[in-house]
Amino acid sequence: MFGTGKKQRVLGFRHTEETLSKAEIVDKCKAESGTEKDPDENKYTKETKKLTTWMAFAVLLWLIGVFLLVVALDGRLPSALTLADQADNPDSFIEERARRTLQALTSIGARPAGSYENEVLAVALIKRELTSIKERANPIHKLSIDIQKPRGSFNLELLDGLTHSYKNIQNVIAKLESGNGANHALLVNCHFDSVPQSAGASDDAVSCAIMLEVLEVLTQSPEPLKHNLIFLFNGAEENMLPASHGFITQHVWAEQIRAFINLESCGSGGRELVFQTGPGHPWLVNAYAKAAPHPFINIIGEELFQSSIIPADTDFRIFRDHGKIPGLDIAYMKNGYVYHTKYDSEERIPPGSVQRAGDNLLAVVKHIAQSEVLADTQAHAQGGVVFFDFLGLFVIHYSEWIGTLMNLLIVGISVSITVAKIQHSYNYGVSKGVYLRQLGYTFMIQLCGCVLSFMVVTLLSVLMDAFGRPMAWYSQPWLICPLYMAPTVMSVIAVFYFVLPKQKKYFQFVDGIWIIESLYFEVSKLIWSLFTLILTIAGIKSSFFCVVWVLFPMVGRYVLDRMYDSTPTKRRQKDNKWVLIHLISLLVPLILNMYLIYNTFSMFIPIMSRAGSALNPDLIIGYKAAAMTLGTISFLCPLAMVMNKPMNVLTTLYVTTFFTMGICLCTNLAFPYSNTPTNLAPHRGLVIHTEREFYNKDGAIENADSGYFMVNLDRNSPKILNDWIPELKDAKEIRQKDCDAHLYCGMPVYFPAASLLRVNHWIPAPKPKLWTPISLNITHTEAPTINTRKLLFKAVGPDHMGVFISPAMGIKIKSWSLAGGKVLEGPEWKMGRPTHYIFHSSGKENDSWEFWLELEVPRSHYDGNELLDMAVTGHYLHGSQMKSPQFTKFLAQYPGWSYPVGWTASYKAYKF
Repeated sequence: MFGTGKKQRVLGFRHTEETLSKAEIVDKCKAESGTEKDPDENKYTKETKKLTTWMAFAVLLWLIGVFLLVVALDGRLPSALTLADQADNPDSFIEERARRTLQALTSIGARPAGSYENEVLAVALIKRELTSIKERANPIHKLSIDIQKPRGSFNLELLDGLTHSYKNIQNVIAKLESGNGANHALLVNCHFDSVPQSAGASDDAVSCAIMLEVLEVLTQSPEPLKHNLIFLFNGAEENMLPASHGFITQHVWAEQIRAFINLESCGSGGRELVFQTGPGHPWLVNAYAKAAPHPFINIIGEELFQSSIIPADTDFRIFRDHGKIPGLDIAYMKNGYVYHTKYDSEERIPPGSVQRAGDNLLAVVKHIAQSEVLADTQAHAQGGVVFFDFLGLFVIHYSEWIGTLMNLLIVGISVSITVAKIQHSYNYGVSKGVYLRQLGYTFMIQLCGCVLSFMVVTLLSVLMDAFGRPMAWYSQPWLICPLYMAPTVMSVIAVFYFVLPKQKKYFQFVDGIWIIESLYFEVSKLIWSLFTLILTIAGIKSSFFCVVWVLFPMVGRYVLDRMYDSTPTKRRQKDNKWVLIHLISLLVPLILNMYLIYNTFSMFIPIMSRAGSALNPDLIIGYKAAAMTLGTISFLCPLAMVMNKPMNVLTTLYVTTFFTMGICLCTNLAFPYSNTPTNLAPHRGLVIHTEREFYNKDGAIENADSGYFMVNLDRNSPKILNDWIPELKDAKEIRQKDCDAHLYCGMPVYFPAASLLRVNHWIPAPKPKLWTPISLNITHTEAPTINTRKLLFKAVGPDHMGVFISPAMGIKIKSWSLAGGKVLEGPEWKMGRPTHYIFHSSGKENDSWEFWLELEVPRSHYDGNELLDMAVTGHYLHGSQMKSPQFTKFLAQYPGWSYPVGWTASYKAYKF
């Protein structure tokens, strides 16, 4: 379109690239004749007013101001009420009382399921608190307490998938009723167990303390409840959700439950987020929006979590899938650095955070317990709902069908405005064809800018990784701005600046450069309209975010066009007032965008410390930063073209990026970890002291060894520890040949995430001392038919065990005694053989359990042939067998900025 020397037609005039414009010809003639130019002789001689380069600084300040507003409102917490405030607030949640319970529960220490701390001390404490509440309850309320020890099994399709078998785990359950014969109940759930080595203050002791305080307030109230409330304190969530399954599928009170609220945490303190709802049942969102005094809820969080991008799950899945009931999933999500570490203590939960969660829970529980909906939830089950809060001030929510109509209407208006501008292109001094082609050309420029930005971010991410500086932003998130956001802006402006002279040739009249800016505005609006349309058609409710970026800028530009460009003859020069109105029109989208950016990075940056070492985390964070930055600047970057010195902006961005990168590469600024009290961002390590034995099909030991199984949780592991741990010089990476030789690479995998945590190491070490040996034996076999074999197995070991199974070629597991006979497959092993992972947990140490497999074998099979490769693992997560003195000494070598979790395990592989 813009080839050098080729003839082109604009408004009926033919010219080449070398041809002078009309204004230039007039100026040349005037100069040659020695006469002065008449400033009013024609419109081509009038100067276009541009913005000063300082306007870029003003826009930057505007963005910083919006971001600081978001941060300030996000950090708001209510004042924590004390016991001294109780007299003036008789029906209110009291944080001080809840904190006392939290302190008592966390003082027990780490509480893995099966440990004395969890099964005896924690259960006794919660039961004692409930008994005290019962004794002091208002006579109109009846509080019943029950202890449940269920057993069962289920399939959990999370990451690689597992089948969970459990028994003797404990649930403490309280049922509150007001003596009116109600048959419907709301369930409120927390878990009081924790991961090894962590007191689990936020995850999830604080939720249990909050529930006890809510129960205290409700039982003291003189107001009767219309419906029953069931409070479930479950004792086994961290070992993959068995306690909630045992309750919802087996307890007699579960039949009354019509909805639930699940309380969780992936951080410590701050504001608790409603990140899952339903499914369906929009009345739950309505109830939360109406009742919660401090709302924090977003459909984007729900759709993001349910997409499995975040490798985690909660009891919400169990209640939803196995109980077939709707609910709300609520979790703390700030300060994820302390999640599942020794730093998750009561002191790290800021004042007001417990009060905030308690106020919300109390208000929502009371609202639902008194509502008519709970008696007939199915009548209100249909329909989706779009919901999001605005800076925690209020909740905006509307039905999905209204959102669909609204999205389509706004997209239609957006497109019609652009079509009208094409039809009236003469207002801009060009024909329809030229205007339309310039729109298309502008779209390609925008696309090139986006592509270049991602290319630059990719290059920078790869360079940071190649020079051994990944995750520089981990403890200093502000580095994301100069490292990845600034080059994104720079790339887009550079492309715009490069093509600007070519576009100017079509708009060589007054305000021509502002017409080009309006083209970029129209294209940005149409791109957001396209995103809105695609997401709406796909049924993705997060499309509300895109439609906001269409609606508000569109309204703002309509106002500006009326004020400054109503007709060609009344066109006014753009000034600072124009810029101000433009920025104000972007205020709401920018607030929502900054809100999303702040909370997204608050959640995802800590996750990178446990996402494995196979992927470059700088690519993940860099791409997120680039995508969110492109959204932020979509209507701002074109302003660079109407500035008098855009190269100053480009130079500033260039220097900022490469100066920051140089500092990161050449100094310790890029060191990713910190253990200072004010900036806690520890490195994570997982080390399992393992003994291994490999048996042949005759039952004889072929090989045996022992060592430290090092699971590399982030990109820097284990090389960043080389100077601290001498044994790493003997470390061997676990390679594909090891994985082909043995099930699950011959390692005691605990969590089914082998596909995520793919790069790990083995360090030879002395054998751990274990006096609870593990074993796996066939106790009975039978052949019901010629092509069927049924095998009964008995496994013996600690309270956390795993069994890996892979049938031989041509053999298939047809059924088993677990999960109702539904067989769940895991990742493929060598030669495409399927694998199956059975995880067994118990509330009792030194346990044994049995299961049977029904195999489908070929008719040609005879009893001497191999049926199965199997391996059994035992994990000693607590007690005296957890760590030997030598293992403790090994872990003590880790530096202060690293937090290693360690336990002992046994692995035995068999051929049957």
